[in-house]
Amino acid sequence: MSRGLSRYNMPIREVELNLMQAAVVDALDDGIKNIYVEASRGAGKSTVLGKVIKECVKQMPKSTGIIVGETFVQIKSRTLPSTKEGLAMFGLYEDIDYVVGRCGKSLGFEMPFQAPDSWHNVIHFSNGAIAVLVSLDNPNSGRGLNAYWVVGDEAALLDYTRLFNNVLTTNRSVKKEFANSKLLNAEIFVSSVAMTSKGDWFTKGEIFAKENPKTATFIKANAYVNAYNLRAGWIEDMEKKALSKILFRAEILNIRPKGVQDGFYGQLKPNIHYYQYKYNVDLLGGVADDFKPSCKYDNDLVRGVPLQMNLDFGGKINCMTVSQYLKSLNTVNFIKEFYRKHPDILDDVVQDFIDYYEPHKASCKEIHIYRDKSGAKKEANSKTTLVEDVINKLRAAGWKVTDKTPNTNNPGHLAKYKLINYIFAENDVRLPVVRINADNCPNLIISMENAPLKGDDAFEKDKSSERSKKILQEHATHFSDTLDYNLYWQFWHLIDSRYQSSYLVTNLHG
Repeated sequence: MSRGLSRYNMPIREVELNLMQAAVVDALDDGIKNIYVEASRGAGKSTVLGKVIKECVKQMPKSTGIIVGETFVQIKSRTLPSTKEGLAMFGLYEDIDYVVGRCGKSLGFEMPFQAPDSWHNVIHFSNGAIAVLVSLDNPNSGRGLNAYWVVGDEAALLDYTRLFNNVLTTNRSVKKEFANSKLLNAEIFVSSVAMTSKGDWFTKGEIFAKENPKTATFIKANAYVNAYNLRAGWIEDMEKKALSKILFRAEILNIRPKGVQDGFYGQLKPNIHYYQYKYNVDLLGGVADDFKPSCKYDNDLVRGVPLQMNLDFGGKINCMTVSQYLKSLNTVNFIKEFYRKHPDILDDVVQDFIDYYEPHKASCKEIHIYRDKSGAKKEANSKTTLVEDVINKLRAAGWKVTDKTPNTNNPGHLAKYKLINYIFAENDVRLPVVRINADNCPNLIISMENAPLKGDDAFEKDKSSERSKKILQEHATHFSDTLDYNLYWQFWHLIDSRYQSSYLVTNLHG
């Protein structure tokens, strides 16, 4: 940070940039206003955030900028800490050169051209520039702002429709004072690779940059670009410790996962079946306030309605999704996921549920369990089955529990395939609408989007990922199975098998 912006004669570090970071600086110097940075963990993205924000603040005193994140919790727990770290690299320090969640006027700070009504989600810099922390899980967040620059962290997690409506459309302000600012109305997004189709818009930024080289650039880098700043052997250790080769390649080597085309969930449409509404932002407080996860913040949790606990039991991992069936709307919402991996046990993941949903008991104590058949088994030296263990623990915590799963085998492959894809097709009013909270169920979505069919002509889900030592088990088909159990055991009786077969031939393979 130049001496002209820093209020005190603080020592300024000499920052040595890696090639990725230097490419960003070159783009900023060249006046490129649309910059996409796809970089792995350890590549130095925090430095990029710090440099970009510092330049925007320096070039446009008293301006309003936006730092956008997927959720307010993400901003509080990840974006804000990494932003502070990046700013410190360039000589900007909290409570000296900027304050968070409050106005700095009493410290002698200049005021912005447009002061916000509330400062709880604002970074106020000493030269009067402000950065508003905007979360896309709040449908009104960002609306009404007049911004001069936009920075996005973890961009592949951002829902583009909301990003466009709530953020990009606000980045339109101009002032004669900023006529020479190279970053006026800049839009700069930083992220690791997209793991699901939600981040396709960010990945397509590479195409946009190739088609518009004078105004846009797409910069890619893996962890090796920053190797001299990493612990010796860190990358090799990550490869050895990673349970998933796909995850290692994506998160460390910056190699995009291929995904599955025409998989088991052929009718799953992210733009229809996923949603981002999540938190009651009025209860979350400011960006600097403490946060303990709890259902009391969840806007999509319907009070007074039973919870559905959907379980897939396993030795390596126990997976649980939580859903609610809203009968009046004929809608099943999948609102939360939990999992624990070995050496943690089933008891641990049930306790996670109990802790998180304790506030819901005040409105409804009912839990309906849907599960796989292995829940009826007894572990060695146990007098009770796995599902009985779950039920007993829940009842001891004050819940009223009903196991809704029949004592039979798991659903047949063909029948399950037909029913679930027909539900997602939404062509039959007898069947429910299904919606998935993309913020609270990220692994469920990855599991479904990457679930292949077993063979070209089969209708069976390929579950080989559950035996793999290279695939992260929360990304294997375990989580998708929890959704299958829920939908099948609730609604299988609603569809005539002959009608299903006719639909299957005409629509799914037509």
